[in-house]
Amino acid sequence: MEEQTRKLLTRFLDHQCSHAEAQQVNQLLEDPEMVAQLHQLMEEQDARAAQQTALPDHVAAEKMESWQQQINERIADSAVAVQLMRRLPWLRYAAIFTGFVLLAGITWLLRSPEAANNRQLAQQTDILPGGHKATLTLADGSVISLEDATSGTLARQDGIQIEKTRDGNILYRMAGDKVLQGTTTNTITTPKGGQYQVCLPDGTRAWLNAASSLSYPLHFDAKERRVKMTGEVYFEVAKLYSSLRGGRDRRPERVPFFVETDKQEIQVLGTHFNVNAYPDETAVKTTLVEGSVRVHARNGQSALLKPGQQAVLDGAIRVRDADIEQQLAWKNGDFIFRGETLESVLRQVSRWYDIEVEYPHQLGNMRFNGMVSRLQPLSTIIEMIQSTKKATATLKGRRLIVTD
Repeated sequence: MEEQTRKLLTRFLDHQCSHAEAQQVNQLLEDPEMVAQLHQLMEEQDARAAQQTALPDHVAAEKMESWQQQINERIADSAVAVQLMRRLPWLRYAAIFTGFVLLAGITWLLRSPEAANNRQLAQQTDILPGGHKATLTLADGSVISLEDATSGTLARQDGIQIEKTRDGNILYRMAGDKVLQGTTTNTITTPKGGQYQVCLPDGTRAWLNAASSLSYPLHFDAKERRVKMTGEVYFEVAKLYSSLRGGRDRRPERVPFFVETDKQEIQVLGTHFNVNAYPDETAVKTTLVEGSVRVHARNGQSALLKPGQQAVLDGAIRVRDADIEQQLAWKNGDFIFRGETLESVLRQVSRWYDIEVEYPHQLGNMRFNGMVSRLQPLSTIIEMIQSTKKATATLKGRRLIVTD
């Protein structure tokens, strides 16, 4: 096995893969030989960590029967189950239960004939998860499908070269020694079932969740950098520097970065933060990972956030401690639900799988805890809902209907 491939598979087993890396692993595992190599890696990890491992059933169904038997025999208590849930993405992501995850639920997912029937039925009418999909709208109104575009130069505008990298991201570079001045604006938009990453002209990185958009100039003003967004975007704002002593030294420039949404404006200098501003959500949530940001609501209120805090705007601004792992789960390729209502879960599912959802009002407040990989097909979500025994989920075309 090549060293690079070995490292990638090891990162996958340890749940350290980025979304793009996880997609690469999925492609590798279409090769039966690679499946065997992954199994060998898991056996090595089992010897070191004294923990059982297994392959996901969608990877190598013909090999799963014996491995599932080993898993069932070795899940003897809840402590082992918790270790497995933490270590194995496909096992821990396979279970969401109302209130908390039960050992019986894990066993049900592995053994239950009903679960097997549900999986078989779901495979016939399954819907795949979203992926790298977005469009780039240039200043002249032309639209580029980033999913279909090949890697390399996509366009040149005002002295800036727009490139699609090999890993599918968008990067802005100077096309020559001089950058022309102008007011050119670009907009990147993700559909339902899509997400994308872009490196802005100032070096700031932005990750767009499904059904989101980000508009930005090719040339930021010398006194401020300003972008507009809808949906959900995670930012890693670049610090700007100016040269001193003939270019030998550099000093940071305090050029503020502003993010505008429909209901608020965020001012930052150099920081990492997430903004959830979907129009169908009850509140706008700004979560600070590092650095410092100030949130200004359109009603005149403002709040200064410290790392680990979240501003919730639902008429008034409230500052509270944030669950960073949960808030950034989408960027890391996961769904994480902690006390999440069914209504909220289905909104997220609808965006990522590009489906319509339907459920009775009385089920909307049902609470869920657990984790699900965003790489899993919709049938996994259906199984999770069914496993609660409190609701039934049925897929009709691209409409998911939940009933009690």
